[in-house]
Amino acid sequence: MDQEKQWIKKIKRNANNEAANKLISKYYKEMYTFVYKQTLDAELSLDLTQEIFISVLKSINRFDDYKASFRTWLYRIASNRLVDYYRSKHYKYRQLSES
Repeated sequence: MDQEKQWIKKIKRNANNEAANKLISKYYKEMYTFVYKQTLDAELSLDLTQEIFISVLKSINRFDDYKASFRTWLYRIASNRLVDYYRSKHYKYRQLSES
């Protein structure tokens, strides 16, 4: 856990690419699996997982480890991204075209 906090500090301080890659690598498979279980679509899961990590890196300065663990924060972002996807026009159009 200390290693994770160090990576987050490096990313916050100077946008350290190496630390960002390590942090993403640690959670990528777990997030992909979570998204895949919700969508049952491998290609879509890859896209959404990528979008989730882009959001994480863009908003990492708002992460506060006193409020929640990084994993909890990450799952919150992932859940919100999934909700956004299911509300999107793309999803609705896809459902209509598959009917």
